[in-house]
Amino acid sequence: MAGLIITLASMLTAYCLQRGSKESTYQFAEDAKDGEYVLPTHVPGQSEDQKEPSYFVIQVNAGPTVSRGGKRCNLMIGNPAENEQYVKVKLILDDTGEKLFCSEILKPGERNAYVELERVPEAGEHNATAVFMVYDPDSMEQMTEIDAGVLLTVE
Repeated sequence: MAGLIITLASMLTAYCLQRGSKESTYQFAEDAKDGEYVLPTHVPGQSEDQKEPSYFVIQVNAGPTVSRGGKRCNLMIGNPAENEQYVKVKLILDDTGEKLFCSEILKPGERNAYVELERVPEAGEHNATAVFMVYDPDSMEQMTEIDAGVLLTVE
């Protein structure tokens, strides 16, 4: 009986871990093949219904650091040249939702290696989110947002 309880407990734990993991939320095609991802391209003269799916590339340091007593952070945000849209990036502390930084508009090809934080959290590691707000370059209306998790270290 004890063996059955341990087996059931192990199965339940494995199921809960699998359900809670981010990997379990992604579906992969069984017929997928190894290869290199090729970014979609827009061919001049192509109509909108023939246009390949759009994409947006982001650039951010997944492990930025800031020295205690200073506000300079190596966030390394960028809007790579292959993008067609403009972007603003804000850094939000996950625990409190507090905004630590918000950039000016970055055009394609522009980047900021170092940024000044509005407020520096206490020393240690902090989960944060870099929110990329994507703007249409013609209307300057926000089109979408893309979130990227970062681990901010305050020394």
